[in-house]
Amino acid sequence: MKNVSLRLDEKDYKTLDINSKALGVTKNEFVRKLIRLSTIENIEEFNANLKELLILKRALSNNINQLAKRGHNMANFEEVKKELDELWQSLNR
Repeated sequence: MKNVSLRLDEKDYKTLDINSKALGVTKNEFVRKLIRLSTIENIEEFNANLKELLILKRALSNNINQLAKRGHNMANFEEVKKELDELWQSLNR
Protein backbone atom coordinates (compact mmCIF):
# COMPACT_ATOMS: atom_id res chain seq x y z
CA MET A 1 0.00 0.00 0.00
CA LYS A 2 1.24 3.50 -0.87
CA ASN A 3 1.01 6.58 1.36
CA VAL A 4 -0.39 9.89 0.13
CA SER A 5 -0.25 13.13 2.07
CA LEU A 6 -3.11 15.57 1.61
CA ARG A 7 -3.41 19.16 2.76
CA LEU A 8 -6.89 20.56 3.33
CA ASP A 9 -8.14 23.89 4.50
CA GLU A 10 -10.39 23.94 7.57
CA LYS A 11 -13.64 23.93 5.58
CA ASP A 12 -12.62 20.94 3.43
CA TYR A 13 -11.36 19.05 6.47
CA LYS A 14 -14.66 19.58 8.29
CA THR A 15 -16.54 18.39 5.20
CA LEU A 16 -14.36 15.27 5.04
CA ASP A 17 -14.87 14.66 8.75
CA ILE A 18 -18.67 15.09 8.62
CA ASN A 19 -19.08 12.92 5.51
CA SER A 20 -16.86 10.12 6.77
CA LYS A 21 -18.70 10.05 10.11
CA ALA A 22 -22.06 10.05 8.31
CA LEU A 23 -21.00 6.92 6.41
CA GLY A 24 -19.41 5.36 9.48
CA VAL A 25 -15.98 5.02 7.87
CA THR A 26 -12.55 6.47 8.50
CA LYS A 27 -11.41 9.52 6.58
CA ASN A 28 -8.95 7.32 4.67
CA GLU A 29 -11.68 4.88 3.65
CA PHE A 30 -13.95 7.76 2.63
CA VAL A 31 -11.26 9.17 0.33
CA ARG A 32 -10.66 5.69 -1.13
CA LYS A 33 -14.39 5.35 -1.81
CA LEU A 34 -14.43 8.73 -3.57
CA ILE A 35 -11.49 7.71 -5.75
CA ARG A 36 -13.16 4.43 -6.69
CA LEU A 37 -16.43 6.18 -7.54
CA SER A 38 -14.71 8.87 -9.58
CA THR A 39 -13.62 6.72 -12.49
CA ILE A 40 -13.75 8.09 -16.01
CA GLU A 41 -16.62 5.73 -16.92
CA ASN A 42 -18.73 7.00 -14.01
CA ILE A 43 -18.02 10.61 -14.92
CA GLU A 44 -18.93 10.00 -18.58
CA GLU A 45 -22.14 8.26 -17.53
CA PHE A 46 -22.93 11.11 -15.14
CA ASN A 47 -22.37 13.67 -17.90
CA ALA A 48 -24.63 11.74 -20.29
CA ASN A 49 -27.36 11.56 -17.63
CA LEU A 50 -26.93 15.24 -16.86
CA LYS A 51 -27.26 16.12 -20.55
CA GLU A 52 -30.48 14.08 -20.77
CA LEU A 53 -31.86 15.80 -17.67
CA LEU A 54 -31.10 19.22 -19.12
CA ILE A 55 -32.95 18.32 -22.31
CA LEU A 56 -35.95 17.19 -20.25
CA LYS A 57 -35.78 20.36 -18.16
CA ARG A 58 -35.87 22.52 -21.28
CA ALA A 59 -38.87 20.60 -22.63
CA LEU A 60 -40.71 20.94 -19.31
CA SER A 61 -39.86 24.64 -19.12
CA ASN A 62 -41.25 25.16 -22.60
CA ASN A 63 -44.44 23.31 -21.66
CA ILE A 64 -44.85 25.37 -18.49
CA ASN A 65 -44.28 28.62 -20.41
CA GLN A 66 -46.89 27.64 -22.99
CA LEU A 67 -49.36 26.79 -20.23
CA ALA A 68 -48.65 30.10 -18.49
CA LYS A 69 -49.35 32.01 -21.71
CA ARG A 70 -52.63 30.14 -22.11
CA GLY A 71 -53.42 30.70 -18.46
CA HIS A 72 -53.52 34.46 -19.01
CA ASN A 73 -56.64 33.87 -21.02
CA MET A 74 -59.18 32.85 -18.36
CA ALA A 75 -61.58 31.49 -21.00
CA ASN A 76 -59.19 28.54 -21.42
CA PHE A 77 -58.81 27.92 -17.67
CA GLU A 78 -60.28 24.40 -17.64
CA GLU A 79 -58.16 23.38 -20.63
CA VAL A 80 -55.01 24.72 -18.94
CA LYS A 81 -55.90 22.97 -15.68
CA LYS A 82 -56.30 19.68 -17.55
CA GLU A 83 -52.93 20.12 -19.29
CA LEU A 84 -51.23 20.97 -15.99
CA ASP A 85 -52.72 17.86 -14.38
CA GLU A 86 -51.40 15.75 -17.27
CA LEU A 87 -47.96 17.36 -16.94
CA TRP A 88 -47.82 16.63 -13.20
CA GLN A 89 -48.93 13.04 -13.81
CA SER A 90 -46.15 12.55 -16.36
CA LEU A 91 -43.60 13.96 -13.88
CA ASN A 92 -44.74 11.55 -11.17
CA ARG A 93 -44.12 8.46 -13.32
